Amino acid sequence: MSGADDELCGLWVELDTADCIFFEASTSPLHRDHIVLHEISHMLLGHSSSSDTSTGAHLGELFTTIDPRAVRSVLGRANFSSPQEREAEQLATRIAKLAKLTPIPKIRDPELDRLDAALRGDGRR
Repeated sequence: MSGADDELCGLWVELDTADCIFFEASTSPLHRDHIVLHEISHMLLGHSSSSDTSTGAHLGELFTTIDPRAVRSVLGRANFSSPQEREAEQLATRIAKLAKLTPIPKIRDPELDRLDAALRGDGRR
């Protein structure tokens, strides 16, 4: 999946026995979390789509190991032009804010800091 304006960056597939959320593999961890919250927001708000028109593709083209008859609903996240997409985006944003989701700080090995300082001539060791 890709995050271009009209391309999917998130997808919720409701099966008979499970819910599956897919997201763009190359997105940042913070954006990934937001996409997942957006799809969960669809679930919480009771949104569904019994047809595959929201994904712009047929199920057979998206999945080769899922029986299309087991799929109860598919919702894809590509833009926010529909009321359902705007509602899910607003709820996802509120949840993220309440959960204080922030980027995970990168933990750097102290040895790298020492080498970096030595190369810059800081003299820290």
